[in-house]
Amino acid sequence: MVEYSAKELNELAMKIILHAGDCRTCVNEAFIAAQKGESYKKVKEILAVARENITKAHRLQTEVIQNTVMNENQRLTMLFIHSQDTLMTINSELFMAENVLGLHYINRE
Repeated sequence: MVEYSAKELNELAMKIILHAGDCRTCVNEAFIAAQKGESYKKVKEILAVARENITKAHRLQTEVIQNTVMNENQRLTMLFIHSQDTLMTINSELFMAENVLGLHYINRE
């Protein structure tokens, strides 16, 4: 069992937010690539990088949860809570982008 200080949680939160933000940037790049007529292969490559970034963010969050699940005294910071919200929002955006772009390319290539 680990107990994180507020500073440690905030540092982890910033890493989660940065990885999630990198994912969102890739999602936007994938949509722009599709709009420009890039191949589905290119779009999937961009989305793969997005998936790598959201996975990094999710692993950090999971590490904190696993390390603190039995610690009734662990306090969370608002920034860490915000990072979890950001992670899940962008994860949903990635899920939707993967599916919408997949539909966009059906029978095109």
